[in-house]
Amino acid sequence: MKKAVSLFLALIIALSVSVTALASSGDCECGTLPVVFVHGFGSYAMYIDPESDSPESVFPPATDKILKSVPDILKVVNTLFITKNYEKCADALIDVVKELLGGIAFDGNGDPINNIGLLPNELPTVDKHKGHNYDFDTHAENHADCDQYDFYYNYLLDPMLNAEYLNDYITCVKELTNHKKVDLVCHSQGNTIVAAYLQKYGAGSVNKTVFLSPAYLGLSMVGNLFNENIQLAGKGDAFTLYFSGLLGKDPAGQLASAIISSLNDACVLPYLLYTFQKLVDAQFNRVFDEALIEVFGTSPAVWSFCPDEYYESAKANMFPDTEKYAGLIAKIDDYHYNVQCKLTDILDSAERQGMSFAICAGYNIPTIPISGEEEGQSDMLIDTKYMSIGATGAKPGKIFGEDYEQKNYAGGINYISPDRIIDASTCAYPDRTWFFKDQGHDKFPAGYIAFITDLLAHEGQPTVSDMTDYVQFMTTDSDENIVFIKGPEEKDTRYNIEIIFDSLGQMIAGAFTK
Repeated sequence: MKKAVSLFLALIIALSVSVTALASSGDCECGTLPVVFVHGFGSYAMYIDPESDSPESVFPPATDKILKSVPDILKVVNTLFITKNYEKCADALIDVVKELLGGIAFDGNGDPINNIGLLPNELPTVDKHKGHNYDFDTHAENHADCDQYDFYYNYLLDPMLNAEYLNDYITCVKELTNHKKVDLVCHSQGNTIVAAYLQKYGAGSVNKTVFLSPAYLGLSMVGNLFNENIQLAGKGDAFTLYFSGLLGKDPAGQLASAIISSLNDACVLPYLLYTFQKLVDAQFNRVFDEALIEVFGTSPAVWSFCPDEYYESAKANMFPDTEKYAGLIAKIDDYHYNVQCKLTDILDSAERQGMSFAICAGYNIPTIPISGEEEGQSDMLIDTKYMSIGATGAKPGKIFGEDYEQKNYAGGINYISPDRIIDASTCAYPDRTWFFKDQGHDKFPAGYIAFITDLLAHEGQPTVSDMTDYVQFMTTDSDENIVFIKGPEEKDTRYNIEIIFDSLGQMIAGAFTK
């Protein structure tokens, strides 16, 4: 009898301990998952010896350092345009690059030469997840009073290493908020970190991911630069079109665009580009070898921006001495072949694990016209085709033929943008990819943030057909409100001088009405 009573009491005690432990672990039932925002490249400052009493800001270069380099920069300009001594110009340019950016150089193993990192950035200790006050702008200092948890990381390091730090951060947020899962929002390079995280750890801790201006497949600018495919001469029209998209359609943007267009019409811009091309032809190999490879070419993070179609040729071009760079090559191959080249497999696997996702890409700004290739659609920096995993874009300044209005229907959805610039039917995930016209890479207008917030609040997998307050192709107006894209725009046929005076008039009138 005593034995039976003892067993009974032991069972009661065990159950009590289990219930107490369960209660103390306390799964939060607020109905709002914590949101972790993973920033992009250059969103905050990096320092040499960040733990010291006087850390040195190393990237982006501090203002005083830039001002100190002004004489050297003027020397570059003088030798390029006045004396046309391309060798001395290259000497001066190499000195400027090393002075401003030499602190972030990496060695042949892909490790930083200096002790570079963030100012001490501890794991979160305050539970602030129950609201919906988000601000996904890229400026870190604006986020103190927001409800998202901002994951900051050394954006120059190997994405696979940063994925480990993200895993630690997500684990901390889950424990802090008593949630089993989090939502992720990632911008630009943050997408490479999240993709690497999903490859290494799976999606068991992630409910939903929103990919903003994703760099997970790279950008053509890096691929062309690493292959030394630089073609500037004869690109006056391309640069005019690029700046027109970049500067926007408000009076100030129109004014700047008209001035650049006038410089192109007057052959000033073509002359400048021709002169730069002479420097490239004469000295680029030397500048590339002595400055660019040492600074950016040995950063594993920057290599994650090289698209697959450029990757192997870029490695052969930059690292003929494979033994010297064996450690770096191993790191960049890991991301490239196990993450970038398997991205859709990773996302499909994450979906099977219960993660939903949405992709947001910009368009109608040409890619930076530095190569001899035909430029495509972008958000100023990253190609639309890479962000969207496969969208087809019309050539800059052009539109698809009228036959596109009647094709590529799927499930009752026309995946052709009303302005006939984007064909989303060729995306890997056309039903969960949204496009924002004329939106620069780092722009986060209020309407865009509201859309991201609604994506997070949507129950289950959001799609272009069931997000009923939105459509697949959007933009924002001067008041930062969401606007649905309409048909093809009519080209402004006014002469540049008319646009200049009209824009100045609008700016003056606007100043008096505020």
